[in-house]
Amino acid sequence: MSPPKSWLWNPDLPGVELHTHLEGSVTCDRLLALSEKYGQTALAAECLNDKGTEYVFDGFFGFLDLFRKVTLLLKTPADFHQVALDLGRTLHDDGVGYAEISLSYGVMLKRNLDPLAIQQALYEASCQVLETHGVKMRWLPDAVRQWGLDKAWFALEAALRTGPELGVVGFGLGGDEVAGSVSLFAPLFAEVRAEGLGISIHAGENPASGQAAADSVRQAVDECGADRIGHGLGAVSDPMVMAMLNARQVFMELCPGSNLMTGALTQYSDHPLQQFLAADIPCGLNPDDRSLFGVNRKQELIRARKELHLTEEQETKMIQWAQRASFDPEMRAAAE
Repeated sequence: MSPPKSWLWNPDLPGVELHTHLEGSVTCDRLLALSEKYGQTALAAECLNDKGTEYVFDGFFGFLDLFRKVTLLLKTPADFHQVALDLGRTLHDDGVGYAEISLSYGVMLKRNLDPLAIQQALYEASCQVLETHGVKMRWLPDAVRQWGLDKAWFALEAALRTGPELGVVGFGLGGDEVAGSVSLFAPLFAEVRAEGLGISIHAGENPASGQAAADSVRQAVDECGADRIGHGLGAVSDPMVMAMLNARQVFMELCPGSNLMTGALTQYSDHPLQQFLAADIPCGLNPDDRSLFGVNRKQELIRARKELHLTEEQETKMIQWAQRASFDPEMRAAAE
């Protein structure tokens, strides 16, 4: 399937999401359908409440286990294709016109799935979503930090085989930050940069780690060349890291609802959104794993206005920042 020759920014769909995980966007209904398809209803029952209407987990490591269980029910390119169609419709209903969606090539390879076949299915889904809903979807394969550098190289090699022709615009790193320093991945991200892909790294997600969280952000930028940081809460504890983020205009993919759900924040109002804005550090709000957390863009904005004192002027500025921080040339051109 060929995509439309051009895409125009639609002001009726102003949202720009740069931190959204495909696997975290599997709806409860889709999970139940997949569990029926594969005869694994007990697995779905472990993930959902008694009514099958919400995901359940306890804390960050409980979330990681939930994420793992959900991915076990994504077995074929057709499964990924359907989840992408579901997400495209959800993005449209949430007022999002452009999204860069992370997906774990690391997990796919560990499960002996073929990233190329899956990416082809996702590209076809993205073309359908663009035609049907006017939402442009691009893709950020990522590696899993706690599985080490060697496994990450395999994930990158798979991403390079798929490439921009199938909508891949960047490469990322997620997983358990405590498992090892991001500095270990510097050679990998040098190759990502050489191949012309954008770099997004989860770092500084848990401020309770203190200076280690700030150092993780610094290393992601200084040593791995990150264009964007996922979460980055730990940065605000270190004025030098904040100054670096401002000087390099590194975009912060902020996810306050997600941080509250994983326990990184004890209350929503603790999120340092206004500190990033006051420091003129580019940033934007994102739902992260929208289905697993029960968070969407509209809800996030409403809550940020109420509890983080987000203004209309700041919202507009964040959309412009997000457009410029995109890894897609057409999206960046829309910001000019």
